[in-house]
Amino acid sequence: MTIPYPHLLQPLDLGFTQLRNRVLMGSMHTGLEDSRQNLHRLAAYLGERAAGGVGLIVTGGFAPNIAGWTKPMGGTLALTSTARRHRPIPEAVHAEGGRSRCRSCTPAAMATTPSPSRHRASNRPSAPLPRTR
Repeated sequence: MTIPYPHLLQPLDLGFTQLRNRVLMGSMHTGLEDSRQNLHRLAAYLGERAAGGVGLIVTGGFAPNIAGWTKPMGGTLALTSTARRHRPIPEAVHAEGGRSRCRSCTPAAMATTPSPSRHRASNRPSAPLPRTR
């Protein structure tokens, strides 16, 4: 019997870290990332996925500042204090042998908060990419 993806469950050395396998859980916006009271629930949720064998987990989006909020008072990592509150998320994933990456989210035109940055062409998700040769 031929295994269709023989390397999927093999470790992957990225140079700066090693993943236990090549299984990736992509960013999912559960809504838990938008409330500091729910960060412990998000940490438990992602920790369970790591315990189930996921090698790399990408968190739901967190805005780098308030201009990137997806909704009023949405999840953000603008200050050291907010970043500290997110610490249980990677700790829960790492405790189960997985690795995590925080997705920086700037929804721009899709945001529900009024922000001048929403209306610049460079922030629109449909803005053309620069040409490369």
